[in-house]
Amino acid sequence: MLAVLIEVLLPIAVVAAAGFALRRALPLDLLTLNRLMIYGLSPTLIFVALVRADLSGPMAGKMLIFAVAVLAVMALTVWLSTLLLGLTGKEVTALFLTSMFMNSGNYGLPASRFAFGETGFTLGVFYFIMQSIMAQTLGVVVAASGAVGANRRTWQQVFRRLIHMPQIYAVAGALMLRAVGFNPATATGITHSLFEGVTLLSEAALPVMLLILGVQLGAGAPIVQPTMVAFATVIRLIISPLLAFGLAHLIGLDGIALGVGVMMAGMPTAVNTIILAIEFDTNPQLVVSTVVVSSFASLITLSVLLSFVR
Repeated sequence: MLAVLIEVLLPIAVVAAAGFALRRALPLDLLTLNRLMIYGLSPTLIFVALVRADLSGPMAGKMLIFAVAVLAVMALTVWLSTLLLGLTGKEVTALFLTSMFMNSGNYGLPASRFAFGETGFTLGVFYFIMQSIMAQTLGVVVAASGAVGANRRTWQQVFRRLIHMPQIYAVAGALMLRAVGFNPATATGITHSLFEGVTLLSEAALPVMLLILGVQLGAGAPIVQPTMVAFATVIRLIISPLLAFGLAHLIGLDGIALGVGVMMAGMPTAVNTIILAIEFDTNPQLVVSTVVVSSFASLITLSVLLSFVR
């Protein structure tokens, strides 16, 4: 456990801590930083990873299926939990958001590389792509379900977010480039130089992701409804990877793919859920509190988890 903490999570914590300190010292514009990542660095990271990836094996497709299966099982788990506890209203919506959508990007991708190398990182990218699509579509539906009279607007929001997701175009562009026979290892001339430029941009993505995570945590927020926050954190960090472990075996993930998938399922709550909670007024204070608590608690839970699956 200590070895995992030092080898995998300490490098992540160092960069995130730098972002945390910067946010405490300077009035950083978080919206601009998020846009830089979403529309600039994240698409290039996906594009380069997919162009270079070996797509001939079965694990890429299985990882996509696994990501959807984890989300579905977590939705069922939360639904049953809310029935047993008698929860209603916006608390239910907040619990769905915090439990279903994990931080597979800012946190998960760097962890995949440190824990499982380039192979694990590529598999993590597949998980991240599917999670991003589901968060920006199904996540809108979940968040809007707690808002009054949002039915028509919900579907408009889903469609608008889907067509504006740069990750989708990055995937399409990478697949088209592969289809015409482009090989980055043998490319020359202008195509080589262009790809090297995009690659240079993509290499900035992981450290900036971690800086942004630290900046987001450094914004600070009081912890509200501690019992609900603790419950949501346990579901996200403990229940989710346990259920994911069983799902991974059912789907046929093994080796590094199993480790990456289970680790991704054990990531803390996605920071982007805060945006949805604020936009649709679905108990944003509870969502913010869960993001903060689960992010810090994950240093312990992921250390334990990776000790078993790495």
